[in-house]
Amino acid sequence: MKNRRIFLLILGSFLFVNLFHFNTAAATAKYLISGKITDLNLRPIDGAKIVFELEGGLNSIQVAKTNNRGNYSIYLPVTNKVYWVTIGKEKYKTYRGKIQLKDGSDNFNFILHK
Repeated sequence: MKNRRIFLLILGSFLFVNLFHFNTAAATAKYLISGKITDLNLRPIDGAKIVFELEGGLNSIQVAKTNNRGNYSIYLPVTNKVYWVTIGKEKYKTYRGKIQLKDGSDNFNFILHK
């Protein structure tokens, strides 16, 4: 009986923490942005860091990293706005440019140069 109580307590705590985290994230991040980072030969770049900065304010910065296939995805809180995008990876030139975010999800692919 005591083991069952401990199990239920742990399970309840786990569910509470995950639901709280999910609701907090969903309330602040709404628009899915995804894409692929490659080199000039279209080979995926693993571990590239992508920084999205809402134009006009440093208080809205979001960061993503690419996986081993060069893919990334991130939820951004505001749409119909301009974002500065900075992409960096060791041994590659840093990319910095602007993107216009429209309603809904968007896909942005980038090529990094050595």
